[in-house]
Amino acid sequence: MKYRCQICNRDVDEFASLAHIKAEEYIIGLIQRDHPEWKKEGKTCHKCLEYYRKLINEAEI
Repeated sequence: MKYRCQICNRDVDEFASLAHIKAEEYIIGLIQRDHPEWKKEGKTCHKCLEYYRKLINEAEI
């Protein structure tokens, strides 16, 4: 199934969106592991978020 991205307006397979959601869930899990006091409702700076994304990319997960 395809859907239209609301940001870039391209048609994207639903699988791609699910993979994105799983990657974000994985990032959240890493942050919570390292910082148990962290809450989803709070704010996280771009630098810290990019740090965790880089960890995932370097691990080739």
